[in-house]
Amino acid sequence: MEKKIQKVLNDLHQILDQAVGPNNRAEYMREISVQGIHWHFSLSADDIINKKVPKRVIGCTGVAKLFCKLATDAGLKCMAVCTAYEPDWRAVRHGDKRVVSGHQVIAVEIDGRLRMFDPGRKELKFIDTDVTPGNLVDFKFPDRKGMYLITAIMEPSDYAKIDSYQKLFNVYASGDMNNPEFVIKPNYKKDAGQLKNILSRIFKR
Repeated sequence: MEKKIQKVLNDLHQILDQAVGPNNRAEYMREISVQGIHWHFSLSADDIINKKVPKRVIGCTGVAKLFCKLATDAGLKCMAVCTAYEPDWRAVRHGDKRVVSGHQVIAVEIDGRLRMFDPGRKELKFIDTDVTPGNLVDFKFPDRKGMYLITAIMEPSDYAKIDSYQKLFNVYASGDMNNPEFVIKPNYKKDAGQLKNILSRIFKR
């Protein structure tokens, strides 16, 4: 299984390494005369391949779409895991902000357990977190401290239908691309260390 996953990762990054155009979303959008928050979410996996769109332009949402397509074509079953940046999620839920950022990754079932990994990395490395909506995960991004809230685990065919930021926002809020209501409940009690970090951020506000 792990060799099959790594093979798909190799194929994915070979495609991304052959991308053309500015490796910056704003510059790329200016070059092709498009604008708006929804634009890069509307790109399908086929768009990314055929137009050779750079990795930084498609973001993690596009990378996960591309992995899902390549994995499905290779006969590998996988799921897309959507996660919302918890500080953003909390601020928007309380009306203090309008946009939630997040990070989309992939999960596969191994020995009866969903194992999660970031397809944006060339080498397969599993993230040791229970893949369940409501759980929190630390991707350990050096430039973005804080936890990410798992809000949805989606079949590739459903994940491919996310073609706007609004639909992704809805997934962040409720796990359903058609429902913008905040119904996901973070599992703050899952890990004492996670809870301590979250509480420290709350009381610093």
